[in-house]
Amino acid sequence: FFFDHSQNSRGVPARMRVLALVLALAALVAVDGKFYEKDSLVENLNPMNFYNHIKKPDSMNKVKVIEFYSNSCATCKSFVKDYNELAKQLKGIVKVAAVDCDAHKKICDDYGVSSHPTLKVIPPGGFGTQDYAGERNTKSVYSWTVKFITHFVDKVTADSLDGFLNAQAGKYKALLFTDKPKTPLIWKGLSVDLHNKMTLGEVKSSEKGVCSRYKVTKFPTILVVKPGQKKPIKYEAKVEYGELFEFLNRYQETFAMEKPQQDEEDAAKRPWLTESFPEMHALSAPDVCYGADSVCVLAVTKSASDGKPPADLNNVVMSVKAKYSNSGSAKFSFTWIDSDKEKAFCEALGVSAPGLIALRTGKRTRFGRSELENPLSQEAIGNFLDRVIGGDIQYKPLKDGPP
Repeated sequence: FFFDHSQNSRGVPARMRVLALVLALAALVAVDGKFYEKDSLVENLNPMNFYNHIKKPDSMNKVKVIEFYSNSCATCKSFVKDYNELAKQLKGIVKVAAVDCDAHKKICDDYGVSSHPTLKVIPPGGFGTQDYAGERNTKSVYSWTVKFITHFVDKVTADSLDGFLNAQAGKYKALLFTDKPKTPLIWKGLSVDLHNKMTLGEVKSSEKGVCSRYKVTKFPTILVVKPGQKKPIKYEAKVEYGELFEFLNRYQETFAMEKPQQDEEDAAKRPWLTESFPEMHALSAPDVCYGADSVCVLAVTKSASDGKPPADLNNVVMSVKAKYSNSGSAKFSFTWIDSDKEKAFCEALGVSAPGLIALRTGKRTRFGRSELENPLSQEAIGNFLDRVIGGDIQYKPLKDGPP
């Protein structure tokens, strides 16, 4: 560095003035989103995405809770851990977001924010706000937030079962058999996300007739059902929001036909259609990637001993999917490929395990590749998807077809 070591008229060395300027600029750069980094489920809002977050049509029935904070606020800093935990507990059910008032003062002014942290809930419908006045901890804010949740779950009894099944008879429905007195939040949230797409019902364990009809003896049990169906389809995976949504959403999208028997045969022959993180190979590629109306995000890895993707990668992808499922400007589908089994296809992509690819299919297939040494961490995948959304990916033509 070459500094002028002379002093100004007030006796402050030029070197100190430059240092102060550098520190000030660094502080400004670090301000936005400082509290909630990419591995957080809290969504950082700014003037570019704030109103889309509130008014987005497919989330109008969802509750949104927003924290307005300042970096200089000690209470805000101590609340970060609790707010991150709140986002985890309400993942998929409530949109949990934050606004940095130092960086985006106008948003905070527009919402009448005069102290920090301020917590506001925007109820379903996206109009009006409710201010929170309780203690700043996960349990208290959670109890307050869930009071605003609405849902579209049908109570199903022996008397109403046939009516439930025959309404929109050509479509699958989902039944939750439960021994809990209240409707689980996860089921309420799914009914909101699948509203007008798939009807969700709830059967209490006390409804012996319905439980007997479907041979349900353990609770909770989740079944996908349809009139004329030979056998209901049972959900066997972990009861987690992202995986459950993917499972149910694939049935409402793929099997909404009028031939129940054919639907079931297709489901048995194409198991990847009901998997939340399917493997891409010669048979599945047309469904999970090449036939998808989305950017296909392809994780290149080596399968575990059970033939499935590594468990840690599966967990990372589930977390990323939860955060980017409603990115607005881009729709993503997630799949994985075994680099040992599909060597030729990986060579065409110029990638080896671990690797990360964005495939755009259509009239011509193009691909973009992550150049990071460890591209399959949660932060790396998030950064890559942000670049896809921002148009900052260089795509190359892929001459060869699917595996």
